[in-house]
Order: sequence, then C-alpha cells, then structure tokens
Amino acid sequence: MRLFPPTSLAIATIWQEARGEPRDGKVAVGEVIRNRMAARYMSDGTIEDTCLRPYQFSGWNANDPNRIPAVRLDDTNPMVNECVAAWIASATSTLTFGAVHYLNPAIVHPLPAWADPALRTAIIGRHHFFRKA
Repeated sequence: MRLFPPTSLAIATIWQEARGEPRDGKVAVGEVIRNRMAARYMSDGTIEDTCLRPYQFSGWNANDPNRIPAVRLDDTNPMVNECVAAWIASATSTLTFGAVHYLNPAIVHPLPAWADPALRTAIIGRHHFFRKA
C-alpha cells in the first residue's frame, strides 16, 4: 500500500532528512515541520507548502538523489514506519524547543546566518536545531 499526500509529504521529508538519525532525530524533524506550519514561518501553514517550499528541505531540491525515491516510499518498509511513528510523535513532543531550522554542521559549509549558536535550541543526533531570531 502506498502513502498519499499531504501527510505522506511530511513522512517523506522525515525519511529524506533523518532516516539515518535516531528516533528522536526523526521526531525532531517532524517538530520543525509542525513548528513552521504553526508559525507560518517559510510556510502558508500547510504540510505541502512547508515541505515543498524551494530550498527549505534539501531532500526536495531538484538535484537531491533521494527526491524521486521519497515519493515511492511504501508503508511496508520498516524505516518508513519509523518515520510515520515519528510524525505522529512530533504532534506532542518538545525536543527542539520550538526550532524552525536545523542542519548537520559537518556537511553544511558555510553555515547560514540563522545557524547562530545563540539561537541553538538542541543537538539531536547529527542535527543542530535553531529557533528563529
């Protein structure tokens, strides 16, 4: 059985961005999506616009090799089920303390202006989470 939007876009985004992270890392990415939706930050408040807005979640960028596989996810895959569970858990979790950004500083160079250490709210797995200024 295949997953379908809009919830599947959030799940696919978690898969793209955090499938190699621990459970809390997946939940935290779900929180960022939800935090952006709630604040209408880089978002019109919908899952679709939040996840697919250009250059916000790198997994949806045209040059990302995981973009096409992400729309072919199957909910019989255990990793996809972890991402589904993370999306559900992110509705009530507070791991990121309201973060609307995150990055892996080992692979992002140069760091964007919003990655100010004073704005960092959490480090979960390889991701650093940041609130808006």
